[in-house]
Amino acid sequence: MVAAAFAGQMIYASGTFSLYGVLVIPLTEAFEVSRGTVSAGQGLGMLMMGLLGPFIGRMLDGGGTRRMMLFGVALMPIGLLLVASATAFWQVLVCFPLLVFAGSSMFGPIPTMTLVSNWFIRKRGFALGITAAGGTCASLFTPPLFAWLMEQYDWRTAVASIAIGGFVIAAPILWVFVVARPEDVGQLPDGDAVPDATSPASVVIAAPETRELLRDPNLWIQGMAFAFLFASPVVLNLHMVAYSIDLGFSVLESSFLLTVSSGFSLIGKLVFSGFADRVDPRRAVWAITGGLVVPFVLLLSGPSYPMLLVTAGSFGAAVGAVTPVHGLIVGACFGRGGFGRVMGIGGLMGLPIIAAAGVLAGVIYDTTGSYALSFQLQIALLVLSAIIMVFLRIPEFEPGTVNSEESSAPAAG
Repeated sequence: MVAAAFAGQMIYASGTFSLYGVLVIPLTEAFEVSRGTVSAGQGLGMLMMGLLGPFIGRMLDGGGTRRMMLFGVALMPIGLLLVASATAFWQVLVCFPLLVFAGSSMFGPIPTMTLVSNWFIRKRGFALGITAAGGTCASLFTPPLFAWLMEQYDWRTAVASIAIGGFVIAAPILWVFVVARPEDVGQLPDGDAVPDATSPASVVIAAPETRELLRDPNLWIQGMAFAFLFASPVVLNLHMVAYSIDLGFSVLESSFLLTVSSGFSLIGKLVFSGFADRVDPRRAVWAITGGLVVPFVLLLSGPSYPMLLVTAGSFGAAVGAVTPVHGLIVGACFGRGGFGRVMGIGGLMGLPIIAAAGVLAGVIYDTTGSYALSFQLQIALLVLSAIIMVFLRIPEFEPGTVNSEESSAPAAG
């Protein structure tokens, strides 16, 4: 399950955020539009993902994981192939949100994190860290690969290559391996043995009603806090390459910053997620928030290329831990039965902030000729996220456990 989720995250990131950041300048030149206009393509894509989130979450909690993931992994490459043949920018604005981002949302973060959370409780943080590392590996290899393909051919051929390659890799893996819950095949989370008197049908999975979830303050607290956290990587992944080029560095040098960031993000995911299993997840979020503030402060200094490399590495290490810790907190507060819906509702809740972040940074650049105000805004949002997290209440937190879950308890009678 972890391997399948890893593959899903990898292909999702390769066809969306890892790709779009490198496309900013080629699209502005090909269609003669501003960076703010190009940024709208990713913003609309994130809007689509957020709107689909609650529906995806409900389907996941109902057990339709495999069918939905396979449909999404077929839809995304269709959208990318249409982008590669676009003759006007409005076609890009249609295909990215309605096909590329919509398709990727059906096999990307929410489905993969729900899948893994269904199969793990005790070591959920570490399992989610490995899962999220799939997206990091995409960010590690896709930008330089895409930049090389553009230099050898053109951006259209590069986009088409990513589309076909992603489908060929992901579709067979998801088809063969994905099983929504361990109970579907007579097992329990964490590989625990099923007692003789317990059948898969008698295992209880606590599944709160959606209206109960909506009345829980934790849903709103964690949703807003992580919306502000996720805005930071959106801004830098979209604009770091363009910012570096503005400083006078080449496309390959600038793309390499994303590779460095992704490499350290991989380390952050694996190291920090295992650590987060043993501490109060709120403290983990505060540490991450502090780690995200530092890179923006460094960027405001107009750094040299060596300092840009340091900035990319420190940013990657911090942002790498955000996704697994997010999943760990959702699982701790809501359990397996509501995980998909909480992720979907939380994504919709933070949608205006996350979707607008990259677009606003592009508009600010078009207006002021600088990213300085955008970086200052991100620092303010990160501080606000840390303050909001103070109010989160995790039920009877004990390191190494997820106390709100009842998935391994036999049904009464």
